[in-house]
Amino acid sequence: MDLGSVKTAPTPVLISGARAAATNAQRLLFDARVLAEAGCVPRAYSLAALAVEEAGKAGSLVLLTVMPEAVRSRAPVGRMLEWHQLKQVQGLIIARVPHRVPEVPSWFAAMPADELALFLSALDVLADDVDRLKRRGLYVDVGRGGRIREPLELTEGEVLAQLGQAERAASAVGQLLQPELQAWLADPPAEAVEFSRAVVRALTDARHAARTPDAAVKVVLNAVSILRNRMAAEDTESLHSAPVASSPIRMP
Repeated sequence: MDLGSVKTAPTPVLISGARAAATNAQRLLFDARVLAEAGCVPRAYSLAALAVEEAGKAGSLVLLTVMPEAVRSRAPVGRMLEWHQLKQVQGLIIARVPHRVPEVPSWFAAMPADELALFLSALDVLADDVDRLKRRGLYVDVGRGGRIREPLELTEGEVLAQLGQAERAASAVGQLLQPELQAWLADPPAEAVEFSRAVVRALTDARHAARTPDAAVKVVLNAVSILRNRMAAEDTESLHSAPVASSPIRMP
């Protein structure tokens, strides 16, 4: 990934990148299904996890597309596109949010704070599990007490669950291939632009954090908090600046 080129890319190029990532997520899912049907369970799990990550990358490219150029020029693009755990978290969010990809910022902004905390807490556990099992699907590890962990220990149930996550994520980002979504990317609503700014701020705040699933979830939580605070401030400002309606004149 040429990060410098990403920062200076025109909108059509970024839209093409988001669409290509969405298509690749679907292809990775297809390959994972083929492997699962052939009995290659561990490799199927890892490819399904990568499909979710690629969906998350598509989400990052969407954010970069709607982001003002001045903000993109200072955005931590490397973390957005190369932090595997963050892409996994974003992909899981895309898979679980019951709305189209463009509506995710508004959905976050409207969610009650306690529900948001529960949603992200569950996501933290899931992302950590997926990140761990993705590696186990490919590598042999030596665990505590000298126990050897092999890819074949992954169960069919774990693979089916991950295939389900990948199917939902790939289906959601597949919307980016629709003409109306491409028009949305070229002229995004204010909430999407503000969310892109909030993500840059949250990633900047976390620039010294380790690249773990827990840190990735905290970035998302911080970004949503920043978005909600900005939108609340704008609502307050609009309320204060609105003209006061005069009382109607009553005829005697």
